Amino acid sequence: MMPIDEPVRDSGESTGELVLEVAAVPAQAARLRDLLANWALERGLPRELAEDLKLTAYEAMTNVVKHAYPDGTEDNVMTITATREDGHIKITVADEGRWRDGRRPDGGRGLPIIRAFAPEASVTSTPTGTIVRLAWPCPPA
Repeated sequence: MMPIDEPVRDSGESTGELVLEVAAVPAQAARLRDLLANWALERGLPRELAEDLKLTAYEAMTNVVKHAYPDGTEDNVMTITATREDGHIKITVADEGRWRDGRRPDGGRGLPIIRAFAPEASVTSTPTGTIVRLAWPCPPA
């Protein structure tokens, strides 16, 4: 069982890239939304866009918890990557679960929110997992 409070891997400041491999549980999504927004602010993303990033990244992570791993065990993993490249802040949320087709009674709003608040958003699903890619323009440092 992975601890909820600690990331498995974090590449940190040395590369400027943030890579977190964590348990796919609601508590991690809540904790990481603030971490990602602060990381982006430190790299020059305007506050308004950082709030959009916080909302959309949270929706993507919540989708992993609800849809990729509906059993809710802490052995399930999601990988979050944050980079600043090509004038953008880029966030990737990936899982190794299986996308569940059809609407759930408690779902259906995550992807529309993501697409409304992220200037660039894509979702790629395969039998071996789903990757959500998000990007916001960021002025030069």
